[in-house]
Amino acid sequence: MELSVVQASNLIKSASYSWINNVYRGSIPESVVDDTDKTDVLITEYVNEPAYYANQTFKGWQIGVELQIFYAKDTNINFQDVEITIAKLFNLDGWQIEQSKNRIKDPDTKQWCKVFYFVKDIKGGL
Repeated sequence: MELSVVQASNLIKSASYSWINNVYRGSIPESVVDDTDKTDVLITEYVNEPAYYANQTFKGWQIGVELQIFYAKDTNINFQDVEITIAKLFNLDGWQIEQSKNRIKDPDTKQWCKVFYFVKDIKGGL
């Protein structure tokens, strides 16, 4: 089974959203960290643990990712619309929204940022 960050990254890339310039797993490369002209998505592991205990053993596994959207500084996209689109994409793929944090404006780069926490349960076949 693919790691949660790989699954989430592949899901985002498969949607081919024109407003996303880059999808990164784990961290944003130092060479582009100060580039505020692009909308980047960063996906990191959030949870990876056994779940659904019965008869002194686990019957499933829970995986999760933190998904951060760093909007291009001078973008004209509607944040709310694209965030709902992302949430629906993950939901249709079996992920649940565990948290959806409020948008914040980075004091250094002046970029708007949004953070989601998605989780997915894997049952059976373990």
